[in-house]
Amino acid sequence: MTAATQSLRLEETLLEPPALPPPPTRHALLAILIALAALLHVATIGSGDLYSETEGQYAGAAREMVESHQWLLPTNDAIPRLQKPPLLYWLIIISFKLFGVNAAAARLPVALGVVASVALIFLIGEKLTDYWRGFIAGLIYLSFCGTFLLARIVMPEPLVSAFIAGAMFCAVSGYQRRRHRRAWFAGFWICSAFACLTKGLLGVLYPAAILVLLSIFYRAAQVRYRALLRWEYVAIFLLILTPWHIWAELHFPGYFRYQVSTEWWGHLRGLTDETHDYKGMPAHQFVLMHLAWWFPWSIVLLPGVLFAWRRVTRPHDINFADALLLCWMAVVFVPVLFLGQRQDYYSMSMWSPVALLAAVVWDRMPLKLRAAGAIAVGITGMMSVLAACLLIGAARSLNGNWGTMGARWTAWRALHEMPMSAWLVIRPVLATTGVSLVLLSLLALYCIFKRREKLAAVALATAMIPGGLSMIEGVARTAPYFSLADVARYLNPRLDAGGDAIFEGPFDESSSLVFYLNRKFLLVNQNRQKAAPIGKPSIDIFVNEEAVLEKWVGAGAVYLIVEQGRADYWKQLLTSRFHIYHQVITSGTYVVLGNQL
Repeated sequence: MTAATQSLRLEETLLEPPALPPPPTRHALLAILIALAALLHVATIGSGDLYSETEGQYAGAAREMVESHQWLLPTNDAIPRLQKPPLLYWLIIISFKLFGVNAAAARLPVALGVVASVALIFLIGEKLTDYWRGFIAGLIYLSFCGTFLLARIVMPEPLVSAFIAGAMFCAVSGYQRRRHRRAWFAGFWICSAFACLTKGLLGVLYPAAILVLLSIFYRAAQVRYRALLRWEYVAIFLLILTPWHIWAELHFPGYFRYQVSTEWWGHLRGLTDETHDYKGMPAHQFVLMHLAWWFPWSIVLLPGVLFAWRRVTRPHDINFADALLLCWMAVVFVPVLFLGQRQDYYSMSMWSPVALLAAVVWDRMPLKLRAAGAIAVGITGMMSVLAACLLIGAARSLNGNWGTMGARWTAWRALHEMPMSAWLVIRPVLATTGVSLVLLSLLALYCIFKRREKLAAVALATAMIPGGLSMIEGVARTAPYFSLADVARYLNPRLDAGGDAIFEGPFDESSSLVFYLNRKFLLVNQNRQKAAPIGKPSIDIFVNEEAVLEKWVGAGAVYLIVEQGRADYWKQLLTSRFHIYHQVITSGTYVVLGNQL
């Protein structure tokens, strides 16, 4: 008597529902992953003040929308802010309504976006391979250095990453299962529409380009994804996306022209405004920054990528799952690297496939190269501890030569101007990170030699958690050098009875005042067209130096916020005419001058 086995046809394997329900282990792993993401990102949303630039812009606009009841028009200090669609503003408003107007509520939608991304990484990994692969990929994503730092900033990118991951999950589910395929493909268009309503057209261009590339290389993808072009799906997409944009054009003529010329085509060409060419950081620096954002896994996987690249990439036997991840990464990374503005956070939409591919590479690496990666992490931890000891001397030797390093030059200048007491905040971050990397890399090494590669990956991911939490705390402690929250807290009770707060500098650098200051403030010596490119502010907030001098001798209180390097200029200007000059408070790199004692 012989035992017969039944071989499953490709149609049955890909298109039919699974024969057995998922085991309890799968549900436990997903629950652990979601709980860990919530602990690291939702539980820490109250740490530190909001920074200027994007955090102040989005949180401040949401606050003004709540106060003015203008739910369709985001404004910053009464200036219409129509550069980006409104979904993130609306989500922050909902959070404000539920939990009050505070920094934690402003960060909550972004934190929930990170939790959603982690869950979707698990589900995509499960669809492509198995639930263990999805679990390891989710841990890798959570343990990225960049996830601890960039993914908690109040900006559209973490939310867009979640929507694009949702679109790709729907695309994979629709590809694999004939049953409910229409529902999955409708989900693809809905997620893409919400991504567009958060960031812009890239929300649909990225997923569409990924599927087009897959369709070129795989006949089955071409046949199945052709159904995505049905008019019903496109209609759903347009119904979600277009109403607000039509409203914006009707109320602000020229909105569409501005979006096409500046926000879409301008970003593609690398322009920040109509007169300045700006490509961000150099290409090599952009790549190196990503090695830092993907730490420790950029170090862990480096031996396998260098010395066993044929084994980990399988160039002559790339399956659909590998091709999906490679296409996803290429569609996001290549245009940003060669065409658009090289800002590191612009690539966050590809961090999900990077984590999934990292899990694949880890699984395929030979034992000795896994051990080499763990040892490299341990050595990096030792270097981190040593750097903590030498930080003061290193800070003194920088001499102001910071470069661009993925942020605006003013931010890095602020870093250089930080006193040694502020630099000491970073020492515990380096020390904590270093110690955890050393200890848990030893545990990972033990698990590797016991051939427990999954436990080794868990140990390496866990190694970054203490350091990541220390990074969050370090960012919170250095907030006075990147935020005007302390200045606003000082001015709010002094301006309750009237008076003016005046800021000298680019509007973006004052955006934290929009959130923290309880009244509108004025801008001196600024370009109206650049600060308000679409629509005029409801009140005139732009003044020149002569207007400041006239206010200075008036009856009301006047507080002028300037950089420390400009304080002597204003002191000479004011004392030469009025002999009234008081330096009332210093916060970070800014000084507040007042005409009141």
